[in-house]
Amino acid sequence: MLIIGGGNAALCAALAARENGAEVTVLERAPQDEGGGNSRFTAEAFRCAYSGVEDLIELMPDLTDDEIAMTDFGTYTEDQFFNDMFRVTNYRCDPDLVECLVRQSAPTMSWMMWTPLPVGLHRVSRRSVRCRSSLTGQRRRESR
Repeated sequence: MLIIGGGNAALCAALAARENGAEVTVLERAPQDEGGGNSRFTAEAFRCAYSGVEDLIELMPDLTDDEIAMTDFGTYTEDQFFNDMFRVTNYRCDPDLVECLVRQSAPTMSWMMWTPLPVGLHRVSRRSVRCRSSLTGQRRRESR
């Protein structure tokens, strides 16, 4: 399989294809220091529906008890996500694709968090922590 681009969407497609047994080649035109697709312009952040801090702990297992106690994480429900998508697009979006995006946002974030990355690729979390995996899939964390 040939994946064009090196942003989050492309790399997720590549990893999912590889998990399902495909041989994958990823082509990125941008120089290494300018790559990353649209994620480069969003500090690698994207929306994810969640019901409360319990949902977020799975994605941020390094949250301390103090951080949890002093932070109001609120919620970002699927209904809020749907409403935001329709609002920002003036209802000019494919409702089936929006439904897939919203309903799969939390499972996708969890999959991305726990899917080992090939050496040299990274993702940045809310605390600007760079996570890298080794060839064995074990992770180590490095503060920026």
